[in-house]
Amino acid sequence: MKAAIISDIHSNLEALQAVIKDIKKRRIKNTFCLGDLVGYGANPNECIEMCIKESKYITVGNHDWATLNKTNIAVFNSVAAQAIRWTQKIIKKSNLNRLKRLPLTHTIDNVLLVHATPRNPTQWNYLFSLNEFEAEFSLFDTQVCFIGHSHIPSAVFQDANGYTDFLRENPFPLIKNRKYIVNAGSVGQPRDLDPRACYAIYDGNNNSIEIVRLDYNIPRAQQKIVEAGLPEILAERLLVGR
Repeated sequence: MKAAIISDIHSNLEALQAVIKDIKKRRIKNTFCLGDLVGYGANPNECIEMCIKESKYITVGNHDWATLNKTNIAVFNSVAAQAIRWTQKIIKKSNLNRLKRLPLTHTIDNVLLVHATPRNPTQWNYLFSLNEFEAEFSLFDTQVCFIGHSHIPSAVFQDANGYTDFLRENPFPLIKNRKYIVNAGSVGQPRDLDPRACYAIYDGNNNSIEIVRLDYNIPRAQQKIVEAGLPEILAERLLVGR
């Protein structure tokens, strides 16, 4: 199986279009989405509809749940909460229904898909440190678990002896008797100081994973945010990737 893994689109249509175009150019037939289709950006309806059209499987994210009032926006910062309230005003009922149908996790072949963590996925916890990643490996049985949520691409492996470490090569091979947690980064709002759209390619046929970065029309995405009356910081951060 070969698949593109996309996550954290956050209503950024320009970034999503660039990623989908690249996936098709590479002739990758399967696209899996890890959620947070909405929030922050100016095109929630278009992004939901494109993700539904282009993705074989989609799991739900915390911003999707917040839009459905399944997560209390009081836990969000003021800018994120404002974006959710704006999204709730303009989202189509049909797209709300689409978000309602999204599962928290999905397993296909030897891959687990989840937005935040295998452990208590409804708690929307973040994985940053090696210790945080290490604690998750006993919670899934597949070789690979793909996550998003932090908007920071990364990969951690654990071998049969329990040794755990970050992987720094890209692409990297999948080695027998190792398990992996891979953060696919963010399509629509990267936070690793690289403003380019980010997604991952899982190649189960050749046992490898690659993180891909793509330029997209950031000025257009920024303009839409400002014109929609969303906080300007949401436009500014797209240019610096933070």
